[in-house]
Amino acid sequence: MRFVSHTERSRNLWTFASRVVFITWIVVTVTYSILDFGLDWARPDGDPWNYLAAGERLNDGHPLYALSAGDRPVILRPPWWSVPLLAPPPIAVAWRPLAVLGDLSMYVWGLAGAVALIGSAVYLTRRGALFLVAIFAQPLTLTALSGNFSGILLAMLIALWVFRDRPWVVGGLIAAAAAIKLTPIVLIVWLAGTGRWRAAAATVACGLVIGAVALVGAGPESFVDWVRSVPTSRPSPISLATLTGLPTYVIPITLTIPVLLAWGRDRLAFGLAVAATALASPALYFTAVGLLAALPLWRQAGRVARAPHANDGDDRIPDGAVA
Repeated sequence: MRFVSHTERSRNLWTFASRVVFITWIVVTVTYSILDFGLDWARPDGDPWNYLAAGERLNDGHPLYALSAGDRPVILRPPWWSVPLLAPPPIAVAWRPLAVLGDLSMYVWGLAGAVALIGSAVYLTRRGALFLVAIFAQPLTLTALSGNFSGILLAMLIALWVFRDRPWVVGGLIAAAAAIKLTPIVLIVWLAGTGRWRAAAATVACGLVIGAVALVGAGPESFVDWVRSVPTSRPSPISLATLTGLPTYVIPITLTIPVLLAWGRDRLAFGLAVAATALASPALYFTAVGLLAALPLWRQAGRVARAPHANDGDDRIPDGAVA
């Protein structure tokens, strides 16, 4: 029978009590958020509604960044957004087959995002990040309720860390995320800084494929219209560009500098890149803050699906190492 010291008993009691507090906080926060925000992925002012409307416009042969007669109505709120879609064309192309389902597609999308978020939260909790999940419980819940792409993006960021030594997995995930949200492109700096050149090349290759598919699915005029639409909408009220008064393009550049300074530090560079991904968007809303839950602060994360030669992500990448 193992002797348990008073110090160890106290530590175990403190650990148990803290877990109870964090779990209680998460349950209360999730419950309150659902009661306050509601659970309706088909609400006319929601993201799934806008995604579906974009897919329907392409299926009908209508302009993507303007509303035509017969289009599903989209609520515009100038000057914050003056066009029915702020994202680049790829997400609308992805929604073309989903749009065939009609209103059902919004529930399919919302459920998929909620499952991805719940799975992400469970994964983080099992890896010792219960405190992190508790901190971001409200933005994570609001992300799930809103149906925003950030719910799926969080799972993608976690998968990036777990499978960070599988070039084509990493390349596909970053390319897909950047094609929709743009700011995840900063993750390429993390790849370069840790010597993952094959993954960087895979990101470019996958990006070209996604771009080609989007070009065919949306037409070159949609890309031109998107570029023209960017200056017509102001950054969101809580975006860093609005809060600081700096030009929109300055924010992602500024947030990329710390990633560069963390050159060679795997875990630190990835964490800073995640922060930049979450905070650099001019369309930043409270839901996007939940992406910060992907910060690799949990010590056990990423120990599965790792290449035999790879380190645990805490130290510098050895000179000459190729991931």
